[in-house]
Amino acid sequence: MKSHPKTAIKTSHGTVLILALVFMLMLAVISTTAIHTALLQLRMAGNDQFLEEAFHKAEAIADELSQSPDNFLLDTEVGHSNCPPDPKILDCEFRLLPVPVSASTSEGYEIDYRITRQDPLLWQDFPMRASQAAVPSSRSFDAAIFEVDVRVDGSRTRRGSAHVVQGVAMRALPVGDVISLPGEGIDWYAMDGDGVPDISKLLPSHARALYRTYWREPGIDPL
Repeated sequence: MKSHPKTAIKTSHGTVLILALVFMLMLAVISTTAIHTALLQLRMAGNDQFLEEAFHKAEAIADELSQSPDNFLLDTEVGHSNCPPDPKILDCEFRLLPVPVSASTSEGYEIDYRITRQDPLLWQDFPMRASQAAVPSSRSFDAAIFEVDVRVDGSRTRRGSAHVVQGVAMRALPVGDVISLPGEGIDWYAMDGDGVPDISKLLPSHARALYRTYWREPGIDPL
């Protein structure tokens, strides 16, 4: 029995239409996926850029604070913090830090920075050699240890956040009965009744040398 030509044509047209619709649906799915992937990658790139910007701001603030010896107070105890005169920043014994230029130009970020005295109160024979230009160039010296702690938070404006810590050692020269061994460059303090070095007096006018000792991101780098 022969099929009618018109019926065959209608059948072929219906098949082509179905195939065309299937291909259009596949193209629509592929296009939607590609657009979604591109938007996701764009957001990821933007987040990385915001994180990098926040990190550089925190790094610049820590670097600026680490350059001035006046920011590091020798007449403090372990755990005492020196902060800027901002009532929003809590848990500070002193509020003598100036506002860094890099912090004043960080609109859209919440910034918390402080300098905290670390243990021990005085690190005797700190193992760092002075520069060749220094006279004398000692093998070690006594130092007070500080941490410059900077937090930059841009979450309220949908920006990145960063937290960095810069370790700083300040050379501390004692006042009073001190014996310096020739060629050694090591200061020996007068002992109290219990045989403990008396470090009640330090010479702040000579404690101007700062040494950056370490750099870390809390939660990322170990101490």
